[in-house]
Amino acid sequence: MNSYINNSFKLKNKDASSFVEANQLPRHRWYYYKEGFSPNLVKDAIETYGIDSNNILLDPFNGSGTVTLTASENNIPSVGIEVNPFTAFVSKTKTLNTKKKVLSELFEKTYEKINIGKEYPELETYSTFTELSNKKKWLFNLEVLRAFYGGYSFVEKIKSNASDLIKLALLTSIMEVANAKKDGKCLRYKPKWQEKNYNKNDFIKAFISNFIKIEQDLETHKINKQPLIYNSDTRNALNNDYDKKFDLIITSPPYLNTFDYTDIYRPELFLGKFILSPNALYQLRLKTIRSHIQAKWQLPDINNIDSILLNDIFERLSKNKELLMNSRIPHMILAYFEDMKAIFQNLNKHSNKNAHFWMIVSNSAYANEEIPVDLILADIATKNGWKLKEIGVLRNIRKRKTKYSPDIETLRESVIILERK
Repeated sequence: MNSYINNSFKLKNKDASSFVEANQLPRHRWYYYKEGFSPNLVKDAIETYGIDSNNILLDPFNGSGTVTLTASENNIPSVGIEVNPFTAFVSKTKTLNTKKKVLSELFEKTYEKINIGKEYPELETYSTFTELSNKKKWLFNLEVLRAFYGGYSFVEKIKSNASDLIKLALLTSIMEVANAKKDGKCLRYKPKWQEKNYNKNDFIKAFISNFIKIEQDLETHKINKQPLIYNSDTRNALNNDYDKKFDLIITSPPYLNTFDYTDIYRPELFLGKFILSPNALYQLRLKTIRSHIQAKWQLPDINNIDSILLNDIFERLSKNKELLMNSRIPHMILAYFEDMKAIFQNLNKHSNKNAHFWMIVSNSAYANEEIPVDLILADIATKNGWKLKEIGVLRNIRKRKTKYSPDIETLRESVIILERK
């Protein structure tokens, strides 16, 4: 399997697996999605196989919609499946069109409501949302949250493309003036966040800036081909009644890094009323790939491991649990690959003959041992309807040092390229 690793892959060290470039591009820039990858990777795959309007492209872990938006920009039909209702909203909204006059009029009315502001009783004392929670740290200054909700409570009552675009601008803007920002597996408070003292005017300034970006991009980059976006658990989204056959799949599943992406996007989920309670958040965690330990998911079947490499790793880690930050990690690793096996099988069933599959992944490290995620996934895929073409190395990413894996400094990030058998 190692012989398939291509260290001279054409996209290596070209930011193909990061959102850096996308954050500057029309429509893509409407919301910064840290876990996203470059539209150039999507374009490269499209060009490699001559994908056009007669084909269908799929992203089963659609995130904020880089794949589906890029497909739409190239008039290619596409389907995106995303379990997080907030990011599913983002991906759909990025492809919407509306008339400039309608959007401008709604912006003016929303601006007036922002200036007036409105109490957000469900969140002002909940968790660490504002200083009224009586915590030492809080995500949003009260003035900022009330300005946001003045606009959001108005626009959420309106059902239109324009209202969704304004909602996205509001959500993007409040996160820009939050006291914390996304950093790895958590929200980390900004340096000297209290001194920044974000207020209503800071929020309004961010809102105007984000609205202008949307307004400009709607004028210059109209979308003619709308994707189909499903807010669903990708493990069971494609059932036997699903009659579409895909020609190209491009995706990046959650990395095997114990990150709870549901928790990372908790502010937006609550702010936008995509979820309404802690229990709803927990239920959402249970619908995600088992790549974290923040939920009590069903244990994997340890008697059904069809990868020798995975079996060896599971046995070694199980014998060295004292070197792990959590004793459930060996089962989490096994559960992750069990989920991915089912996904490989399901995607094979819904793909055309000779369909191609690009999957962006990163290796992980536990108990001072690197877990070759790309090799294990490739191994499992070849036993479940796919043929491995190559594993293209995209970059070696620096790993944050921990006491659990002190000797591992970098991890391989790669794209697994498969073809349907």
